[in-house]
Amino acid sequence: MPKEETVVKKEKQKPEFGEDFDVVIIGAGPAGMSAALCSCRAKLKVLILDSALPGGEASTAYKVWNYIGFPDGILGENLAKKMEDHLNNYDISYSCEKVEDIINISSSIKTIKTDLENEYNCKAVIVCSGLEPKEIDKPFEKQFLGRGISYYAQCDGEYYQGKTVAVFGSGNCASYASDYLAEFVEKLYLINPKDYLKAVSSLKEKVMNNSVIDIIWDTEIDDVFGIDKVEKIKLLSNKTGQSTWLDVSCVFVYVGRQPSKDIISIEFEVDEAGFILTDEYMRTNIPGVYAAGDIRSKQIRQIATAVSDGMIAAVNVEKDIIRVRR
Repeated sequence: MPKEETVVKKEKQKPEFGEDFDVVIIGAGPAGMSAALCSCRAKLKVLILDSALPGGEASTAYKVWNYIGFPDGILGENLAKKMEDHLNNYDISYSCEKVEDIINISSSIKTIKTDLENEYNCKAVIVCSGLEPKEIDKPFEKQFLGRGISYYAQCDGEYYQGKTVAVFGSGNCASYASDYLAEFVEKLYLINPKDYLKAVSSLKEKVMNNSVIDIIWDTEIDDVFGIDKVEKIKLLSNKTGQSTWLDVSCVFVYVGRQPSKDIISIEFEVDEAGFILTDEYMRTNIPGVYAAGDIRSKQIRQIATAVSDGMIAAVNVEKDIIRVRR
């Protein structure tokens, strides 16, 4: 009988200035954690850098229904915590820092510089920085941010229990947010800039048949009024040009996601939308630099595909760089 692997719970290690690593992973979402896990199991010395806590966007999701192994679904924050706990079984360094630059990026040894003025050396980099919410680019958006404008229903939704809120968007994310919020708000208006709902069939059916949710089709949010916080929103019909006002306490904006602006200014080859181009092995156009998860150009952006990307990137870091130099 093969000997079972013994797992010992470990603490995250704090890296030291100038410390050397085999691989630095930028981002601690599902792709980053998967890459770190596979790298650790290959006996590589790993550092994860992220300006936030582990989990990425997965931790802000209400409930995840399409991740294999959880037939009843799982709360996004719980899934992210399980991933983090799994990672904590291995020796890993982790630090809450924002990467600002990579020095000598095309060299065999690269130096990562962060916003805390720290530097770390490594042989390979895996970029797993994920996406961030798109803005609707209206003056009121910044004016009321945190005071009735939000991009995260899971984080901020419960502050509006029993109140009337709006969700602005037309896709899966807007629909998921509406379905989640409808559990505890009194009334929800789904302000849809299109004349159709671009969501998976089961979700679309739930949203359209929910008595708490009113869908206002083919309409934009033109303005917001409030003294200290959001009180009313001005709607503009795309068809008639007619304006109306609605009393709401919050607007949750879900008009899409885009590559994170936090990503360092490197000369990556990207597609027309700014997503990093890689080959099937997660290699970018820069030697020793890989990309995984939502940040890379691909068809499907789900937790499962992010986990797969991270594993593939880690396997090829070990194969392309580390094993060659041993």
